[in-house]
Amino acid sequence: MRNPELAAWLEEHRESLVALCEQGDVVDLNLIDNILETARTGRVDHLDSAVNQAVHRAVAQEVPLDRLLKKSERLKEVIWEELKGGGLPASQALALVEAAEPVFSRISQIAMRSYFEASQRMQDVLAAEIARLHSESERRVMDRTADLTRANIELSKLEQAKTDFISIAAHELKTPLTLIRGYTNMLHEIDLEGDGASGSSHIVEGILRGAERLSAIVEDMLDVSVIDTNALSLHIQEVSLSHFVSLVVGQNTAYIAERHLTVHVGDLDSLSPIEVDPRRLHQILGHLVNNAIKYTPDHGEVFIEGRVVSGNHAGQDGLANGRQFVELMIRDTGIGIAPEDRERVFEKFYRVGKSTLHSSSRVKFKGAGPGLGLPIARGLVEAHGGRLWVESPGHDEINCPGSTFYVLLPVRSVPKPGITVTWGESPAPGKEEQDQ
Repeated sequence: MRNPELAAWLEEHRESLVALCEQGDVVDLNLIDNILETARTGRVDHLDSAVNQAVHRAVAQEVPLDRLLKKSERLKEVIWEELKGGGLPASQALALVEAAEPVFSRISQIAMRSYFEASQRMQDVLAAEIARLHSESERRVMDRTADLTRANIELSKLEQAKTDFISIAAHELKTPLTLIRGYTNMLHEIDLEGDGASGSSHIVEGILRGAERLSAIVEDMLDVSVIDTNALSLHIQEVSLSHFVSLVVGQNTAYIAERHLTVHVGDLDSLSPIEVDPRRLHQILGHLVNNAIKYTPDHGEVFIEGRVVSGNHAGQDGLANGRQFVELMIRDTGIGIAPEDRERVFEKFYRVGKSTLHSSSRVKFKGAGPGLGLPIARGLVEAHGGRLWVESPGHDEINCPGSTFYVLLPVRSVPKPGITVTWGESPAPGKEEQDQ
């Protein structure tokens, strides 16, 4: 590749070639000097090095190979145009072009080989980085999974501990509460025998009411514990839903009158008898009716209606198609439930409103309670193989959009797996339940 004539010509025309290259920005200007050095000495190491460096810069900047090769082709065109306009004989100009051709051919070969090698190295680096990131991601996922597993175990332990505490506390409270009620009843009877001369009857009655309220809370705590531990037992028999709705509404007559509410009960006599535990059905309806009374302002209304539906029309997943269900709707004109609270109202101890309010009454407007009624109702409904859910346009204490609770119970009993079931007569709702 040594050619003194080409070297002399490049040396003479270097400035004009540089100027032309600068105008087009077509190639690294050091390349002209490297071509000149190759023509002068015949050595190509410095030329190869310059091409390799240019290629690595191009790969790093994501410059395509064809664009890189066009730069050297443009330099060859600039040399040819300079030769044609330089006043040299045609034969001499062609001889110089032929002398330069092997140099440009080598530039193209080195550029292509270097480009692919650099690209491959970059791909290898990228592949290694991707593999590293993937491995790191998998390690982090495993760490997070382990953390979540530990957290779930701890949460399960805490949940179990809470359930155990509720059960123990309820049992421990029940014994002294029974003594309080017993002795209070004795005081009440003594006062009655003395014609109320002591004037303490109203005090005794207040103690009795408080004891009854506390007793109801303890029973709710026991029911929650039984439901959570799947230790519930059901005594199934065929009953009339209409009868139990009338019973619950009748038991709340005084509260309904006190709050100036109107309760509308639809035609439930035409509904099919259903197979349920009568005592548990009484609890379900009692909690739902009490809830409707509590969150409906004075002079409001409560509507209780029912219908028979089949599983494929019940609008709930997990219900057997073709099976008959009774759907009971308890709708009120109360303050409603916000969308984010529609499921949370069925969580234990959750209460809409200030948690600082004390448990003063089961039916006082927005009166606070322990937050167990709806969770118990849902647990008992699901134990019977049914569903309980609520629909409401939202929470608004001014316009009162109301809420509708839906109870779906199978006509033929299909208790939840794991539930202890006996068939036949079971104790009817006792006086204690009827007075609550």
